[in-house]
Amino acid sequence: MIPPRVLPNFLYIGPDKSGSTWMYEMLRQHPQCYVPRIKDIYFFDRYYDRGLSWYAGLFRDAPPEARAIGELSHDYLFSDQAAARIQRDLPGVRLFTSLRDPIERSFSHYLYMVRSGMTASPFEEAVMQFPEIIDNSLYHKHLTRYVERFEPSRLSIFLFDDLVADPREFGRRMFEYLGLTSEVEMDFDRKVLSASRPRNRRLARMAKQGANLARRFGLVGLVGAVKGSATSRWLYAPYREEERPSLPPDARRRLAEVYRPDVERLQSLINRNLDHWAQVEGA
Repeated sequence: MIPPRVLPNFLYIGPDKSGSTWMYEMLRQHPQCYVPRIKDIYFFDRYYDRGLSWYAGLFRDAPPEARAIGELSHDYLFSDQAAARIQRDLPGVRLFTSLRDPIERSFSHYLYMVRSGMTASPFEEAVMQFPEIIDNSLYHKHLTRYVERFEPSRLSIFLFDDLVADPREFGRRMFEYLGLTSEVEMDFDRKVLSASRPRNRRLARMAKQGANLARRFGLVGLVGAVKGSATSRWLYAPYREEERPSLPPDARRRLAEVYRPDVERLQSLINRNLDHWAQVEGA
């Protein structure tokens, strides 16, 4: 029997490209919170066969005073199996998500694929190669599996818009939801990740593949150490303002048509006006 104390009491379930790295850094700095050295452990969707004992080992260094112990894996949102496993294995867990304008999230996802050396194709070709660029922005579709399984008090839905508008207030709300004091001083305005391009596409792709391989062997600590290293940072160069890619207007209009039905259903689910998302009005 695994002691409940060493298992998480909160999870960020996704999606990607919606502020999860910022949230991870804020939680990592909070004196009452413990997160492992790496985000995106992917236990409940990809590596569940390692068992709860392996998973619990990732939290063994959590100090006794930690009120919130958890991890952030942005693909849990997209997995029925992950939702069922979390419901079964983590009774009482608090879940949260941060949702971003689906068009902006998808384009950011595409830029990440370019950064990782996974594609050099134009956006509309890349979405044919990698359907998840589109599918991961269909939030209502994916949230349904969690809404059906978890009580409203155990699932908090944040918006990336609010993070951009007021990081401090966003952080305060996140901390309070997780049972943490909001009276902490940290750099809420810190920009954690800026869009960047690979200095060498082949090396960037090898680094991504190496990280995935290390995860498959359970070496998540190694992945975290390498990600935070100067060598890893050298692989990428921030875009200069004049070279930063932008989404072609025709592609934006087509995406608006794809996302509109899902956004309209999401508005009703979370009781927030999202007309500015995906050009819901006047697209």
